[in-house]
Amino acid sequence: MRYGVIGAGVLGLTAALRLVERGHQVTVLERDRLPGGLAGSFEVAPGAWLEKFYHHIFRTDRHAVALIRELGLGDDLRWHRPVTTVFVGGRARQLDSPRSVLQFDPLAVPDRLRLAAGLAWLRLLPSAGSLERATASEWLPRIMGRSAYETVWEPLLRGKFGDAAPEITMAWLWARIHCRTADLGYLRGGFARLYTTLAARLEERGGRIVYGAVVTAIRTSPDGGLTVTFGSGGAGEAGEAFDRVISTLPTGLTVRLAPDLPPDYAAAHPAPRALGAHCLVLSLDRRLTDVYWIGVNDPGLPFLAAVEHTNMVPEAEYGGRHLVYLGNYRHHDDPVFAMSKGQLVEAFTPGLRRLNPAFDPSWIRDSWSFAAPFAQPVVTTDFARSIPGFDTPLAGLYVANMFQVYPYDRGQNYSIALAERLVRHLEPGT
Repeated sequence: MRYGVIGAGVLGLTAALRLVERGHQVTVLERDRLPGGLAGSFEVAPGAWLEKFYHHIFRTDRHAVALIRELGLGDDLRWHRPVTTVFVGGRARQLDSPRSVLQFDPLAVPDRLRLAAGLAWLRLLPSAGSLERATASEWLPRIMGRSAYETVWEPLLRGKFGDAAPEITMAWLWARIHCRTADLGYLRGGFARLYTTLAARLEERGGRIVYGAVVTAIRTSPDGGLTVTFGSGGAGEAGEAFDRVISTLPTGLTVRLAPDLPPDYAAAHPAPRALGAHCLVLSLDRRLTDVYWIGVNDPGLPFLAAVEHTNMVPEAEYGGRHLVYLGNYRHHDDPVFAMSKGQLVEAFTPGLRRLNPAFDPSWIRDSWSFAAPFAQPVVTTDFARSIPGFDTPLAGLYVANMFQVYPYDRGQNYSIALAERLVRHLEPGT
């Protein structure tokens, strides 16, 4: 068959590779000039690449580890145990192990014990089925206590989801606690190597990738297949015919591109309720902090997380640059998305000084600003009922996107697993 795949993130590339391995003709259409999607990278220094949005994998990410090994990169997957903290009470406090939970002094000792017991129970709970209909805002105070909820969980939920925080399902939080490990994996040279190697393997096996391809329409063809129209490099639009098309875009966006989908399907899958992601990446001439991850729980700081990448991967690998992500999830009309790098640095400087009172903007040697729409689904208690299957009513059109990895959080591992599941659905028995 002739397959068209929209999107060269890890989901699209993995599905494309598996289909090529089964003898199909596959073309991947990617709007950017490089593969990777939300895990795409940029050159932070000559020959040194960094993800636009902070990335790592966990020991439990077996699908990601297996693919890295399959592509011959296993020896370059290094495991680290950096310090993970929350910023509460005016300073960063470690909260990444049972011992650190028991020493977490913003909570009284009985509250720490209750928090530790709740975390242990979630790690042992084998699935999130019993938590589907419970909101985190109801479940956490009842099980872990009001103090732990107000100190640890509520600020994180509000930072992540804004005014939707009270609606978030406990099933989503179960997945974050149940599956994560203190050990974090990072590929030598960055995850850009995973995507360039995956793309190269696909092309070696006969697949094709069209970069700079902005898809504008998916329509039925007279021969019963589908035609995908896309613009490429300012050369006008082109159309390409396929027997089957896989869209890795959010379902609501796919609906907009496919006018032949019936109205009831379109009505059931409007533009997704999701937040945009924004990261300001700073290259500093010295360390900002001595920890890898700071989740911001104190009010008033202008970012949700500060991730000092070079407190996990040595700065020597980036020519001595100290690299810090300042991350946010915001509504699409939030002013942060329209701010220049200079405006962002000015707005974020008071927060940076809360993390390190000595910080001065003169430390900044370079900066980059990245934004992605529809990056964080708003996972409410009715979210599971809105997740589409792979099939659509339009013959030959399939959807596979990060909204379908629920209850797990978006990430490389679950996208790879979803791609494998999709191909088994398309090619049963192979």
